[in-house]
Amino acid sequence: MKIIKDPAWQFVAAVVAVIALIVTVSIYLISRPVKRLQVQILSNSPLISVNTDISPQIQILYKGKSVQTLSLILLRFENVGNEPIRESDYSEPIRILLSPNAGVGEVTVQETKPVGIDLKPTVNASNQVEIARALLNPGDQAVLKVLALNNDGTLKFKARILGVPDLEILSALKGSTQSNASASYWILFIGLAFAILIIISALIWDSKKAIEWRRSHLGFDPARYYYTQAQETILSKDKDTGRISNTIRHLGKAFSWDGSYVQRAQKDPLFSQLQEYEKFKAVIDKYKRPESESNNTP
Repeated sequence: MKIIKDPAWQFVAAVVAVIALIVTVSIYLISRPVKRLQVQILSNSPLISVNTDISPQIQILYKGKSVQTLSLILLRFENVGNEPIRESDYSEPIRILLSPNAGVGEVTVQETKPVGIDLKPTVNASNQVEIARALLNPGDQAVLKVLALNNDGTLKFKARILGVPDLEILSALKGSTQSNASASYWILFIGLAFAILIIISALIWDSKKAIEWRRSHLGFDPARYYYTQAQETILSKDKDTGRISNTIRHLGKAFSWDGSYVQRAQKDPLFSQLQEYEKFKAVIDKYKRPESESNNTP
């Protein structure tokens, strides 16, 4: 197997390896079985309230019962994982808890996607709502409406579901949150874009125009650099044919930038073993200076 000694290509190989790692990890994150149940708080605010300190004569009645506040709570339950949550997965059903002194006036299922998800919400205690153990396939949604009496804004959730460490509580009033799968796609896209940008930059950096700019502005000597690369390659412990090919390739690049290195290579004992290789002879013949020009070379 040929080993590429050029640092630019070694860098490209490293970046390709990073891309492969990013792709592998992203595919694993996206495709691995995950159970996730998300609760989005769409609304949790008073519809009407009375400050008795200001207006003690004002009274709010709900079904004949005097209350201080009447709040609307809207909750969306959604299976945002890629695994179904079955009825048998519930060790404890989902419970919604209000403040200790609050009460539940009414609880209904406003809508479900798909139609037919039967949550069967019931008032378990004066300040608790319990949801039936219902099958939720990936993407299934259900919106629950709760009219809360005298609630101070408290809203807590309890559940114990196989494979679901915790309920994911989100507030729509604070902005939406991406799912893990969506975030993984973005990580994959950004990682690939960044890696491709690095590869393109490395290739441009090693292009002829870039090397010419580096030579004129940064004092870079490409002939000397590639000649040194050839020396290091021929001295390496790698004994396969790739070592010889890479050495000749580096020498060819050195010769292309400075033809005087042809004579230096022919006299260099490190490269004596290359004399028998046709590729080396071809490179020498391609870049060898005319005899008259060689004699004028200091």
